[in-house]
Amino acid sequence: MFGLTGFELLKIWRKRSFLACLGILLALNLFVLWYGNQPREGKPSLFAYRTAASDMSGMDEQEKWEYIKALQEKLDNIAILQEILSLQAWGDEAGDALAAQLLQENPAIYETYMEELTEGGYLKYTDDLDKERALLNELYEEIEKIRGYGAYLKSIEEQAERLRSISIFKTASRFGSQNIEKSAADHRALSDKNIRFYPSKGIRMAMESRSTDIFLLLSLFFFVGDLIGEEKEKGLFYMTRAAKNGVAVCIGAKLLALFIHVTAFAVLFYGENLLYASMTAGLGDFSAQIQSVGAYMESSLAITVGEYIVLAVLTKAALLFGFGAMLTAVSVRAAKSFTPQLAGAGFLFGNGLCYAAIPAGSALHIFKYLSFFGILETERLYGGYLNFNVGGNAVSRLTAALLCLTLFGAAGVTAAFLLFLRGRSLVMQKARRLMLPFRPYQSLLRHEGYKILFTNRALPVLLFAALLIGWNDLGKSYTCPAKEAYYAEMMFSLEGRLTEEKEAVVLREKERFDEAFAQLARIEELAADGSIEESTADEMKLPWLGVLTFYPSFARVEEQYAHIKAEGGYFIYDTGYRYLFGKMDESFLTDCLLLTLCMIFAFSGAVAMEYRQKSWYLLAATHKGRRQVLLQKINVYILCAVCAAVLPWIFRAASINRVYPLHGVWLSVRNLPMYFGKAADIPILILIAAAVFSQLLALLLVGAVVLFWSWNRKSYLQASFLSFLMLALPLVLAVLGLDFAKWISLYGIYGWTGFW
Repeated sequence: MFGLTGFELLKIWRKRSFLACLGILLALNLFVLWYGNQPREGKPSLFAYRTAASDMSGMDEQEKWEYIKALQEKLDNIAILQEILSLQAWGDEAGDALAAQLLQENPAIYETYMEELTEGGYLKYTDDLDKERALLNELYEEIEKIRGYGAYLKSIEEQAERLRSISIFKTASRFGSQNIEKSAADHRALSDKNIRFYPSKGIRMAMESRSTDIFLLLSLFFFVGDLIGEEKEKGLFYMTRAAKNGVAVCIGAKLLALFIHVTAFAVLFYGENLLYASMTAGLGDFSAQIQSVGAYMESSLAITVGEYIVLAVLTKAALLFGFGAMLTAVSVRAAKSFTPQLAGAGFLFGNGLCYAAIPAGSALHIFKYLSFFGILETERLYGGYLNFNVGGNAVSRLTAALLCLTLFGAAGVTAAFLLFLRGRSLVMQKARRLMLPFRPYQSLLRHEGYKILFTNRALPVLLFAALLIGWNDLGKSYTCPAKEAYYAEMMFSLEGRLTEEKEAVVLREKERFDEAFAQLARIEELAADGSIEESTADEMKLPWLGVLTFYPSFARVEEQYAHIKAEGGYFIYDTGYRYLFGKMDESFLTDCLLLTLCMIFAFSGAVAMEYRQKSWYLLAATHKGRRQVLLQKINVYILCAVCAAVLPWIFRAASINRVYPLHGVWLSVRNLPMYFGKAADIPILILIAAAVFSQLLALLLVGAVVLFWSWNRKSYLQASFLSFLMLALPLVLAVLGLDFAKWISLYGIYGWTGFW
């Protein structure tokens, strides 16, 4: 049987189509992992966690806590100091009163942190105060939680001791009493001796990826579809059943091959996650106790982080095996090729609905946590602690889940064996493909569009890319800090041509800042010649430094004012345009990579499909001929590229305009400070159109390469691979931080407004 098991595995694993699906799923898994953890507004990068962990290496647990606490307190005080200076800079009574109150609550904040705030050396792991605070707050909450693990264990035991003495509690709530006693017994063997803090971002990102579970399910559907379907389609089971021990050995080998497949793929996909996490956020010490991960502190298991990873992967593999065995049983019984997929989708939908609809605090929560998706969340299974109320008895969630997992797998194996032994439907009836009704088109363009988008399934790839771009751009949370709010308020009051009233506003504000600079210089002279003490000088400087908090923002106003006085033009609020044209973030690079991958996967088979179907010779004999067919394929690509070039601008403009209004699109681009002395005298709208056109040109060059390889290599896989090497790989390297790779890719054409 073992030899037959190897044959069952290799007959599927060796298929080019299966290897292509595997490569695509692995690439998508890595892409989603990267895409979902990009640094956004107020969210630190993954490398920040690794750098922080590196700085704490060699410290004991107390030193780590003191280090994180000191950094967090410093940033909290710097944030308060920034708020004080901002309030003073507004110059109104309410702001001054609130600033005075904050100063009274933090009396030494100026002397301690003003120099560091001025020099800007307080950012250690990120480039933004909000991101730095988010990182340190997260690390502090986690280390504070696991520092109290010993006290947590002690409180569980004390609660059990206290409640044992209350006899009325035992009679009033049998489950409550058993729950407390069981919890104490389950945690009694644990201690805090092997608790070692390490940022848990990497391990949680790798092991709690729901997208990875989805890709594993997809690989399972592909495998089971070929495991039974091929023999049924060819009628080979009639020969198998005639052999000695053929029936039992055949289905046994198939199920064993299924088990090996799901285990190998679970290791492969989660190994990829762990490798990516180790290269970015870091993974920490696998020999540390699982409770070293703050989110898993409630676990009652005496296992290490490494043992948890092994248990989690094997549990997922066992659950997938049970599900795969059920699909195998359905495949044996089904007469239609699509029946197992429909049955599997229905099972998953029902379990997903059960998991999502039942509240955690409901009396039916046992069905929530013992559903397919409840067991699939192994981080809760092994990293949490929960007892079910079963007839007044406390039953461990872990025990119940493992029992359900065993029964689920046994039921699947039993059903597969019985249906195969007694099966009568041993031949698969060919089902008609579920496609849109085809009508013979007189238009060759419509006909080729139908073939590429629907027959060759390019449309789902394009829609998926549009969904990702929309989610990324529309989901960005732009913020407007106090300095930006000051600048926006000034610019909205000045918008348009320069008038005497507007000039007076600018000059009055300039006088206020000039006075602040003069007062600071005077105070420093008094301190230098000994007329006042340093501490007195520092107190005298504080209100004037508060005024100067907004000077960098006013300098931007003054830059536009000086330009208008010298060259003429209009005041315009330009922050939104800085984001729109890629001056303030890396959204162009992300979109360029995503759209490049989309076009590669969607159109690599556009020409190769004709070779695969042996239809080029027929097309050559038609009235239109191959040249016209190829021309219409190019036209289909151009139409898709136009949509791909325009949509990201619509999404990005809508998202930016919510926080940074995009006014004056009909004004000359020379009014934007970032393009002073660089741009031609054209409206901003025309510059936007030029940027869209350049991105369209980049996508057309992508299409030229993809379609060339599709025609030249006559293979979807080879065209995809070669196109990826030429077009996408440099962008991937650029995303990973190798800036030189931008200049060996099409990003120079796609994102030129960002560095021009």
